[in-house]
Amino acid sequence: MSLNQEVSLELLLKNSLDLSPDCFCVYDNEVVLYCNDHFADIFGTSKEKAIGSKYKELLRQAWLSQKGVIIDTDDFDTWISDLDKAHDELSISQFETDLTDGRWFRMSRTTLECGYTVVFGVDITELKRTQKALEEANKHIEQLANTDQLTGVNNRRAFESIAKHEVAISTRYKHPLSLLTLDIDFFKRINDNYGHEAGDDVLKQFTQLCSGIIRESDILCRIGGEEFVILLPVTESTAARKLAERIRSRVADNEFYLSSQNKKISMTVSIGISQRNEFDESIDEVLARADSALYQAKNNGRNQVCHSIV
Repeated sequence: MSLNQEVSLELLLKNSLDLSPDCFCVYDNEVVLYCNDHFADIFGTSKEKAIGSKYKELLRQAWLSQKGVIIDTDDFDTWISDLDKAHDELSISQFETDLTDGRWFRMSRTTLECGYTVVFGVDITELKRTQKALEEANKHIEQLANTDQLTGVNNRRAFESIAKHEVAISTRYKHPLSLLTLDIDFFKRINDNYGHEAGDDVLKQFTQLCSGIIRESDILCRIGGEEFVILLPVTESTAARKLAERIRSRVADNEFYLSSQNKKISMTVSIGISQRNEFDESIDEVLARADSALYQAKNNGRNQVCHSIV
């Protein structure tokens, strides 16, 4: 039994492409000569409407109707011109595209010697979903690694990373950078008298109180048991002292609820202040001066704010 090999192979190829989960298109002088249904989906239209149309007009209709390929631009003509330039620079170009229905394709575009352009796309939707899930999982792990699990604020690890970044910005742009160190007065007595659950209640409420006072740009971190720091970008020591006094006053006036004891208690906080100077190469020097000021506040009777002398 003999068959016309050329005709049978062409028919076999077209049938295979029609059934393929991937997308395929051939065009000449911008006119689509053939495409399968999945490629027509990129234009948000049918195969019958796509064949015989200019691919640029099909893309324009997809952009106007917001169906098919996601074209994120306010100026389609500039977008399509830039796309042509990018493709013209390479005989074979590869890129990824996503559709409004959530699918992703890895596209390959090749211009043959005869002048025809062939575009082939592999469905990578599941790969993209897996990649996104991994990125979100890694982000969550990173967040956990940088978050104090009791209070939900930044931990010491995060503080060191953030502080390094803020010192670099302060150095480069000559912006002021201040730091507060805060220590709850006689915190051990709360644990000893009421238990560690009560101490946890106090730490969480203290964190919430501070978070409600500081600016969005300020960074609150828990670096020890009852020890906290607040980084104050673009802030001089005068403004830092006003903030510290506001926190100290609010803590002294507040009543902290102990759920395990069903009672409220009062407490105070001591605060040290330091501002970065031009000779400080890292946050360590700033933190050391703030700690010295904090110890001074403790030694002077607690429930007060002290500023480093240097």
